[in-house]
Amino acid sequence: MRVVIDANALVALLAREPESEAVEQCVTRWAREGVELHAPALARYEAANVLTRKTSMGEIEQDDLPALWAELEAMPIAYHPLGDGAAVIGVAIKLERRSAFDAAYVALARELDAELWTLDGPLARNAASRGMPVNLIQ
Repeated sequence: MRVVIDANALVALLAREPESEAVEQCVTRWAREGVELHAPALARYEAANVLTRKTSMGEIEQDDLPALWAELEAMPIAYHPLGDGAAVIGVAIKLERRSAFDAAYVALARELDAELWTLDGPLARNAASRGMPVNLIQ
């Protein structure tokens, strides 16, 4: 089995946000079950962006960033470059979004015949209502 994991779940785990326990339970279960973790290469940039924002707001100490980034890099996630931009744009249009960022995760899940797991409730509901393989981490 394969799972595409959203950057918001990764950041919640790294930043020890309230949702981190639910994400950790999923990641632990997936590891136990031998599930392959995947994400678009975009996930690293999104994680870096959120960690930048949290650091600038004083929620994370700058001295902690190397350890947090090393923790992210140690996770057994296969990162995928954008291969089929037209497919990503098609998913974004189907989701009625003006951004391809969320669509990149959904398109990768479809490409890999995997499920996307996210903390983004609106994305999960929107995609699921359109028959896309997206699940909400709760």
